[in-house]
Amino acid sequence: MKDYYAILGLKPDSGRTEVRRAYRAKAKEVHPDLSGDEGTARFLALKEAYEVLSSKTTREAYDQTWRATRKRGTVTDWDYRDFLSGKKEDPESLARLICYDLLHDLDAEAVELYDGAQSGGFFSLRRYLDREDFMDYAFMLAEAYLEQEALVKAYRLFRGIAELEEEDPYFKHFYVEVLDRMAAIVRHSLPNDQDNRLRMAFLSDLVKLSYHPREEARLRKLLSELLAAEGRDEDAAREIFRAYNLAPKLPGLEETVKTLKNLGMGSFPIR
Repeated sequence: MKDYYAILGLKPDSGRTEVRRAYRAKAKEVHPDLSGDEGTARFLALKEAYEVLSSKTTREAYDQTWRATRKRGTVTDWDYRDFLSGKKEDPESLARLICYDLLHDLDAEAVELYDGAQSGGFFSLRRYLDREDFMDYAFMLAEAYLEQEALVKAYRLFRGIAELEEEDPYFKHFYVEVLDRMAAIVRHSLPNDQDNRLRMAFLSDLVKLSYHPREEARLRKLLSELLAAEGRDEDAAREIFRAYNLAPKLPGLEETVKTLKNLGMGSFPIR
């Protein structure tokens, strides 16, 4: 049986704050982003130990088997995933099962569980995870959706990360990847969005985030093109002028701005 206390270097009577502190300290040392592939196994073991011991429900179930094993001196198996699977009617256990599957390369299973939870009513990973864990797992789940080309579902998860990141930076340089993925999504036609209304809504939302001015200009230029195709010429012109203000050397902008000014459409406020 896995000794999660030993993995985290904790005593059995450690409180939740001590569990969290021990996990964060050790995870930083072996996180795959810092230590490479050789740290992956240790990181997964730490993460699993933390997941079990940070939840009152799973910790009580684990402790019951762990104490019996120590008392009898025999080895008793306790499978975390089996335990969670047996309790997936409970939203918190379901959230933890989704996270477990994402951590252990069971992406298809995680997506199926999440889709089922969404179709069964309102379900939010954010409700059952702390801020940092939500951002980590939402990123992994969004990546899994991208693999399935479920662009809208991926976008909405990335957007949840962006909302938290804009409030208080956590991902830091990794946040650039989140922004890049959202921008890449809106460059494609979206399912069941023949009139591009959803794309335009996503673009209007994206330009409010912390993009580099040149990338924001690209997004505004794309938004302008979609608006123009819908016959919303004034809105399209406004976005072009905003894009030009951000990155005047972006290919195609200078010529478009000159054309608009010749047509008497050069008086829009930039912001």
